Amino acid sequence: MTFIDAHCHLANLAEMLPLEPMLSEAAEHGIEYYLSSVLRKSEAAWHVDNPNPKIAFSAGIHPNFDECDLDLDFITELCNRQQLWAIGEIGLDRNNSELAWQKDVLINQLDLAQHYNLPVVLHIVGLQSEAYAILKNYPLRYLVHGYAGSVEGYRELARLDSQFTISSRILKPDKAKLLQAMLGSGRYLFETDITQYYVLPGEKNPLLRLTEVINTCSILSGISVNQLTETQYRNVFSYAEHGFFQN
Repeated sequence: MTFIDAHCHLANLAEMLPLEPMLSEAAEHGIEYYLSSVLRKSEAAWHVDNPNPKIAFSAGIHPNFDECDLDLDFITELCNRQQLWAIGEIGLDRNNSELAWQKDVLINQLDLAQHYNLPVVLHIVGLQSEAYAILKNYPLRYLVHGYAGSVEGYRELARLDSQFTISSRILKPDKAKLLQAMLGSGRYLFETDITQYYVLPGEKNPLLRLTEVINTCSILSGISVNQLTETQYRNVFSYAEHGFFQN
């Protein structure tokens, strides 16, 4: 079985822990590929300086992360160098009161993704209808990261050409209907969303959390791990036209 972490922050994690030994151990458990999200210029530099054919990275101006120092010119340069597989994570977040700013930044980055024909990694916390009202005008491919909102909001975002990453956030009793809807669609991947900020005291390899997410999902759904991972593998490589994992 081949596992894929469809949303993580490896460059951020590498500031705290030595990444190579963790990647090697994770590979022994079947975790082979990573879609890593960049939110700071130093993280983009790390990926450029540490190329790995099994790691692809995206970059975007986050709607609610104070440490994000990316700007449109910087992301455009990464696009020009063909170093990104996607724009993101970008979107709308109800925890940031500056909604007008969020919308402007989102639209500018969607324009960029459209110009370079790149997929978009979305961060949507609340505000699903507001986000959909903008996103429906952009016929792009979307990867909705870690969505844990209402089933109704999920169905709205599912009208897009979108797939959804399943995280531990929805492997809880109160999210059972949302998990069922995602699995029923067949448009899912799995993620850890791991950063240095989420590492637990004494945790030696947080990359291994991915197997816990997939195994728990299998137990809750009754779908075999093999079937879950085969579906994810097919879904993630449907983005291969954009060049990642091709080096």
